[in-house]
Amino acid sequence: MSTNWMKLSVAALAAVALSVWIMGSAVACNSGSVRDAAFQAKRDMHRLCVFTTSKDSQGDAIFERLRSWLETDGQRLNAVLERVNADDPSVRWEAYGIPGQPPSLPVVALIGLMPTSPRRPFVIDHWEPTLSDADLAALKTSPARDEVKRTITDVWAVLVYSPGPNTEQNKETVLNAVEKQWETEHAPGISIARLDRTDPRERTLRSFVGLGPTGPDWVGVVFGRGTLLAPPLQGDDITENNLNRLLTSLTVACTCLQQSMTLGLGLPMTWEPELDVKAAAAVQSVLDYMETTVNLTPSPEPSASLVEQVPQEDRDVLTTALLPLGCAAGIALLAVAGIVWRARRRRAMPVEEQ
Repeated sequence: MSTNWMKLSVAALAAVALSVWIMGSAVACNSGSVRDAAFQAKRDMHRLCVFTTSKDSQGDAIFERLRSWLETDGQRLNAVLERVNADDPSVRWEAYGIPGQPPSLPVVALIGLMPTSPRRPFVIDHWEPTLSDADLAALKTSPARDEVKRTITDVWAVLVYSPGPNTEQNKETVLNAVEKQWETEHAPGISIARLDRTDPRERTLRSFVGLGPTGPDWVGVVFGRGTLLAPPLQGDDITENNLNRLLTSLTVACTCLQQSMTLGLGLPMTWEPELDVKAAAAVQSVLDYMETTVNLTPSPEPSASLVEQVPQEDRDVLTTALLPLGCAAGIALLAVAGIVWRARRRRAMPVEEQ
């Protein structure tokens, strides 16, 4: 085979591979519900930053201790360690959500990214000069986050509920009503986890959601691998309608358009491989349940029958999902046709013109 034909073959294969990749991406983001897709999405990674100077022995020791902890006890935590030398003139402090160098060094801060566009950094919590053993334990886990992990793979979502100090305005009855409704009408239902805002073990979670010791009741909808759905609800906003609206957004079909939207932010939380196994089984059980509700009566025109069963808004979503497939296939065919045409033209040219 000549060099030219080798180049043509490689180009053709590249064009086909590109089309398959584009079509594969479109199919992948149009399978299952938003909740299902969240179990496969990448987790939000938070930055555990050690702010120090380049020649600070205390900062060196803090960094090495935290690195060792993240490689052992904290290895399943969605956090990455970063050292920031304050005497480095290239440091952009706004990239860490702070106006300038911290007033005291060394200091450790947990930095997250707001679910906005563009995503803005913010300080979740900080420790001077570093985290104690108790702080590391609270960073890794807490009663509320453990309860979330215990049930989240088996339900649409977990309602994390923190009652305020004013028990007369307690919203627990609202949550119980929503839980009962979803248990009977939307298998596999939801669950409720209680967040005690007075428990020091909940420091990381309270700091993450900005929950103080006082204030009204607070509810956050957590789904997937620990993503807090935006926005959480407080006080009088905690109603059955508002909770149902948030929860329903997790049951709709996941599309490329919906995937491009930021639905929330991942909690600082460990996530073990066995939870992925449970999640995969739970997603399949929901799909099996949904399949039993489909009308399988034969029709002279099966495709037309299926289209009629799809609501108008879902048809629009389907059209949006299929458009990339058609475009990708067209691009691939045009690319291959162009390559073949050029090859034939080159072979037909007189020798002296080549």
